[in-house]
Amino acid sequence: MEMGFYAQAVKTYVKASRVLAQYQHMPSFSGIQSDCQSIVARLKSDLKNRLDDPNSTTSMTAETVDLLLALNEPPSQLCHQFLDNSQRQLEKDLAVIAAESEKEGERGAMDIVEYVNVVCSGFLANLSLVIQSCYDMFVKRHLMSTEKEELKRSEVAQQTLCEFIHSLMAQCLANVRRKLEKESVHLDSGQLVKAVDKLSGKLQAMNRLLPAAGLEHKSKQLTQQIAESHTSCHAQRLRQSFSDTLTSVRQALVTARRPSSQQDDSLNGHCTALYASIKSGLESSLGQLKAFIEPTVSFSDKRQFRETFCLCLVREGIVISFINHVLDTCHRFTETGDDQSPSYPPSLVLILSRLVHDMDRSTICYLVSYGDERFPPREQGPIVATPTTQLLRRAGDVAQELLDHYVKVQGQVISQMIRKSVETRDWLHTLEPRSVRSGMKRVVEEVTLLDKQVATLYEDGAKKEQGSEGGSRHTYSYTQGGKGYPYSSSAMDSSLLSNIQKLFYERIEVFATVEFFKLSIVTGIIKIVLKALLECVRLRTFGKFGLQQMQVDSHYLQLYLWRYVSDEQ
Repeated sequence: MEMGFYAQAVKTYVKASRVLAQYQHMPSFSGIQSDCQSIVARLKSDLKNRLDDPNSTTSMTAETVDLLLALNEPPSQLCHQFLDNSQRQLEKDLAVIAAESEKEGERGAMDIVEYVNVVCSGFLANLSLVIQSCYDMFVKRHLMSTEKEELKRSEVAQQTLCEFIHSLMAQCLANVRRKLEKESVHLDSGQLVKAVDKLSGKLQAMNRLLPAAGLEHKSKQLTQQIAESHTSCHAQRLRQSFSDTLTSVRQALVTARRPSSQQDDSLNGHCTALYASIKSGLESSLGQLKAFIEPTVSFSDKRQFRETFCLCLVREGIVISFINHVLDTCHRFTETGDDQSPSYPPSLVLILSRLVHDMDRSTICYLVSYGDERFPPREQGPIVATPTTQLLRRAGDVAQELLDHYVKVQGQVISQMIRKSVETRDWLHTLEPRSVRSGMKRVVEEVTLLDKQVATLYEDGAKKEQGSEGGSRHTYSYTQGGKGYPYSSSAMDSSLLSNIQKLFYERIEVFATVEFFKLSIVTGIIKIVLKALLECVRLRTFGKFGLQQMQVDSHYLQLYLWRYVSDEQ
């Protein structure tokens, strides 16, 4: 004891105690036993102080525990004391981890790989030593016994050690997760995967020390959470990028609100910009996320992670979700109420109709195939991959609604011109017509500009074949002898009368679905305009000159509008 040879003192006492106990009834032996017990009491006190010493090394701690166990100290009490002392040391490492996890963009802040290196070489390395030492001293020692009491002690010690690990790991992983999720926002998948892979490897190694602690499950859980967080950030960036591009296009169109040739030339460029933001954005994100399933990444060879990542996070969470977001965003431009004028230029709806129409024809198939080639999805359990046909069907519906809405809005804009020009005139007392009213000329000008606008995004399409009698390009005599009606009743033969009656009996669907061709689109607008004119005229009372003025205006429209429609009738 005086020389500090504690191991030799314990060994000597253990050997002598059996003899002393056997002859303790003899006075001489009793005195020796009393002296020995006094010395051993001081020895135990010194050993416990050494166990509490923060400067004790792991080997010194293990030796101290062995000596105390040899002196019949309660193993459970020693186990708790050992873990309590270890916890104080490990909490210092946790304080460093927590402080670094709060730093973001500050000078001296660690990057994510450096941060994980500190976690692995500091806290996790020291925790591994504690696990190994505690297992060897309090679990493994009793496992080698065949006595039930010893085995029970082993189970209790293992349970205590697992609770100790769970408590500290919960604090550690909470800080690490916070730091990794902050890094996810930067979208640097390569650095993030490198950090997660190193952390996952360290946790897997620790799990082999004590499988009962369940560190492998915590490793998988952390990896999955970071993958979900990172893919969510990529999905958000894609949505934001498309929204920003759409806002830029909208602002550019608002600055040139009225259709013009210069604006018309830019419509195709705006459509291309929106397409590029979808295609290049998705390709860039998928290229970054490829780092998660590289062969060199240890956690990527786990089948469950790979299947979940490829199918749920990438295909459904990014590709399909982004396509649906684009369709939802575009569809919202068709939701203006009938009594509300849109807060955006109608040309934006035309651009979006073309964008979604192209998505229906080719873009969606390309994007889904591009993702599936790089992240092969495997359906598992209740998780089913969204079929491409479902997306195509929805894109076709949205494109059609956008185009129909564009036709309706533009038709209503020109119809307002018609309505004002008819309702603000006194048709009973108007002067004899000398020319076409300016309102009708304005209508033809607007239709001409719209025709040019649509032509930048859609092909012409084909006109319907006309019979020899049906061409609207023929001119007719509307007045005869200065009278205010086109023909006398005697001059109107029965065939002409039947043709006129047939014209009125044939129903014209004004708000019919239009096709994705220029002629069909402009025809749809003109049908709405002519219907508006017809309704406005029906509600007015005309004098002779008023009727003649309307005949002149109608003839003017007939002469100039035929070239813009698919069916001249």
